[in-house]
Amino acid sequence: LCLIMATSSRALASVVRRLASPHSVNSVARTARRFTPALGARQFSIGLSSGNPFTPGFKPHTGTQVWPEVELFKAMTWDEGVASDFKTSGYKEIFEGKKVVVFALPGAFTGVCHKAHVPSYSKNVDAFKAKGVDSIVCIAINDPYTMNSWKEKLGDAAKGIDFYGDVNRDFTKFMHMEKDLRAAGLGPGQRSNRYSLCVEDGVITHIFEEEGPGDLAVSDGDTMLKAL
Repeated sequence: LCLIMATSSRALASVVRRLASPHSVNSVARTARRFTPALGARQFSIGLSSGNPFTPGFKPHTGTQVWPEVELFKAMTWDEGVASDFKTSGYKEIFEGKKVVVFALPGAFTGVCHKAHVPSYSKNVDAFKAKGVDSIVCIAINDPYTMNSWKEKLGDAAKGIDFYGDVNRDFTKFMHMEKDLRAAGLGPGQRSNRYSLCVEDGVITHIFEEEGPGDLAVSDGDTMLKAL
């Protein structure tokens, strides 16, 4: 018991020290993530920001800043991964200073995702660019090699879209969109509900969430385009 209390005290002291630093938000976030097992970080809030995924009951909405610690893997072959030392793409690369349309889906190669969701965005690439959109991003909880194979299989239906694997479920957890879809053979862990976002310089301006992962009523490309 004494050892547990000492460990927790040292962890809390580290968080407090970092709060005083000029880079407090990011450094505290890293510290909180490091000591999550010791402190149960998902059960308490230290008020890092309005976009803190550790805050109980938090769910992103319009006006929320994308969590800056998010990391995704851009679709790539295994050899490309080795050559880049398995480089990830973060907040700065994907969102900073850009207008980005994001759509997330349960998984690569699955029915609605393959036949309808992706094509609804690719057919509107030019129209989105006319609205000032810098990039269109597709996110799924898959490895980047599967996402790359899927992109190749989609062919023209994937043109103008950047595909990313949410390997660690960072983005899906931030959005609080995790779904247990093992009944549909999508595992081994949780997958994502279907939704779409518009993000301007890191801030969510539009969000459309489906009632269920098999639906495509509000997160399609046409709906987002009309909203913009």
